Amino acid sequence: MFKKCPSCGNIWNTKDEFLEDTNLTLVGYQKFMGLYGGGYLLFRHGIKTCGTTLAVKAALFSTGTSTTQRLNRLIKKNAGSDEPA
Repeated sequence: MFKKCPSCGNIWNTKDEFLEDTNLTLVGYQKFMGLYGGGYLLFRHGIKTCGTTLAVKAALFSTGTSTTQRLNRLIKKNAGSDEPA
């Protein structure tokens, strides 16, 4: 199970199923400065019987490459480096 709505109990079994649900709307980001930093993406569950806001760890949508690594690759690519981006 990827995520369960705490209000209506709807279950999304996979990340793809969650992202493809047209009843979910991204409404914001909540920064979290805990031990590892990061934050939460906030989604509104827009069905008539619910309407709650779901918080999902942003890291769950990551491909495994850190933001710093991605930025460094982009900088090198834009600077004309011969190293692959």
